[in-house]
Amino acid sequence: MDTAGIPVRRMGFEPPEAAGFHPLTIGGNSALSYTHSAMSLYAEHMEPFLVKSVRRVIDRVRDPVLREAVDRFCRQEAQHYQHHTDFNKVILGHGYPGLAERVARLKAEFDGFLEHRDDRFRIGFAEGFESYTTQTALHALKVGWYDNEFTLEPWGQLFKWHMVEEIEHRAVAHDLYAHLYGGWAHRAAMCWVAQRHIHGFIGDVIRLMSAVDVPRHGPRCRITPKAKFWMAVAPLALRLRAMRPGYTPAELEVPAYVGHFGADFSRRARAIS
Repeated sequence: MDTAGIPVRRMGFEPPEAAGFHPLTIGGNSALSYTHSAMSLYAEHMEPFLVKSVRRVIDRVRDPVLREAVDRFCRQEAQHYQHHTDFNKVILGHGYPGLAERVARLKAEFDGFLEHRDDRFRIGFAEGFESYTTQTALHALKVGWYDNEFTLEPWGQLFKWHMVEEIEHRAVAHDLYAHLYGGWAHRAAMCWVAQRHIHGFIGDVIRLMSAVDVPRHGPRCRITPKAKFWMAVAPLALRLRAMRPGYTPAELEVPAYVGHFGADFSRRARAIS
């Protein structure tokens, strides 16, 4: 594992003003936009959970290269959730009944995982989540969601940076789980648990936001039956791939443009280590 490929960038993203927030942030598309809003709200509480869970076991990592990679993974994730917290204030400030309560329930769930679950569950959850999101990140960058002419630039840049770094540290959680525990059955089960958890939250956020935005902003904010179908079906192949025996995110082909994107963010970073 090349730990130099996991740079910790301190970016200077400025969230937009809450007063001018429009919910169609990604590609002018309701399904994509609400999914990304949900991912941002999720990241604010998921990623601190990841960092705390991994920090609890880092002293058990015997391989110095993996230990360094794990440390960099934690520092990248800490940067992510701090920026998402700022952007989430814009979403929550738009007045969605029930949304703050759903986010509070999400936080309570992660607090419960930290308090009541064991390390194997927590690292398995991290591995299951990361093995899936790496595939999502590769797809998002390939199809150009964040550079789309209808994507609002602050949101596009935030997610583009986040997805690049998800790809950079793509194998760390998997390698950590393999180093500490190994075995396929439990890993596959935790893939299902983690991925079901985020998709359940995404579904709730879509319902809560679109119910307000259709009367507020018009029919473009409606989730059509066709969109609902593809949102249910499209992730299945990625989820099943992550669960198969022998899978590792390290096997995924990373196009050269991902490195170019990363180099661009490194040039724009306020600091890098």
